[in-house]
Amino acid sequence: MPISAQESGQERRLLLESLQAFSRGDGEAPMITKWTVATDSGVGLSGECPLKEFHQNGPSDESQNQAITFVLSTDDVDRHGDVISTDGWVLDAYRENPVLLWAHDYRHPAIGRAKKMWTEPHRLLANIEFAPTEFAQEIASLYRSGFQWGVSVGFKPIRYEERRDEKTGAFLGLRFLEQELLEVSAVPVPANRNALRRSDHPDLHSLTALWPVLASQVDELAKLAGEIADTVAELENIAKGAPPADPAPDLVSDIISALRTGRN
Repeated sequence: MPISAQESGQERRLLLESLQAFSRGDGEAPMITKWTVATDSGVGLSGECPLKEFHQNGPSDESQNQAITFVLSTDDVDRHGDVISTDGWVLDAYRENPVLLWAHDYRHPAIGRAKKMWTEPHRLLANIEFAPTEFAQEIASLYRSGFQWGVSVGFKPIRYEERRDEKTGAFLGLRFLEQELLEVSAVPVPANRNALRRSDHPDLHSLTALWPVLASQVDELAKLAGEIADTVAELENIAKGAPPADPAPDLVSDIISALRTGRN
């Protein structure tokens, strides 16, 4: 069974012991799930799923079949004090079996699949398609109506390091540098605050992450705009039979100035 990376308690100690054994070569890497667990699994002592009556073929229409975009993981510090490097994801195996589970329950059928996966600065995303069962469509409707937003990843660590306070040396959590994605789960409360359904509103987080890249190009754009303005001015003067002259300040200069101000 996978280990939930809890903030404290027996499961957290078990995780750290398993990772230490893995580092020593005394055991396999543990399977880790990143979500917030308040109670035990809903599966009873009989081993039957209490929601089994929902696992039936349900109606399917165009809206039900439409995929939903989710941020699966980011490299922010999560509620357990851990960081998962976006650049460290190993996705080959998951692409062959791109399952969406309910609450990391490995004992019951998948409720969906990832149709497409990609990375953006500091995060991993996917388009998720929900299965044509009544229970899966019920979960999908919760996302579409805004009653549930979160998702969580289940993975096996390949490389990791401890996060410690620079001054005191106190243990803060783990930084996963390379990890194999096993599954994605629909959960009510994810460990990563930003592992959510992508909103239909403008994505300010993505724009903020991309701004340093755009801002770094301002000087090059300014140089190019200046060269273009000089060339245009020379051509106009040649056409009028006048000697070349320096171009007067124009709208391009104003735009470049505004960009520099915004960058600072």
